[in-house]
This record gives sequence, structure tokens and C-alpha cells, in this order.
Amino acid sequence: MADIDIQADLNAVNDQLTKMVEELNRINGAREQLIQQIQNMNGVAMYLRGKLPPEEQPVVQSVEEATEEESTTTEDDITRTVEYP
Repeated sequence: MADIDIQADLNAVNDQLTKMVEELNRINGAREQLIQQIQNMNGVAMYLRGKLPPEEQPVVQSVEEATEEESTTTEDDITRTVEYP
């Protein structure tokens, strides 16, 4: 039967484990950096959205106005007369 060098196998496994942990730490650091960059960009986007001029708010019609307007349109007219939120 072949002799098995348990100590050498254990050392090889420990070396591989150490390399994997180092790689995981490197990848996790890159992940954390990417998360921080995304958060920074979201903050910049929110700031810039706040600097945009306010858009004109659509005029909301009452139900009575909408039904009157619908009843005055012909069946050939396919344009929408009531805006939905």
C-alpha cells in the first residue's frame, strides 16, 4: 500500500484555503467599493433631479367634465380625451 503523507496534504489544503480566503477578501473589497460608487452616483442623480425645473403638472379634469367631453366626441375620433394618472 502506498504511504500517504498526511502532513503534506494538510499543508497543501491549508495553502489552497489561504489563497481562496485572500481572493474572497479581494473580491469582497471590490464589491464594497462598487457599492460605494453606486451610492455616490445615486446621490449625484438625486441632486441633479432636484436641480431640474419643475415640470408642468397636468390639469386633472373632474368626472363631469370628462363625461361631457366624451359624449361630445364622435365615434370616428379615437384620440383619448381623459388622462389617466
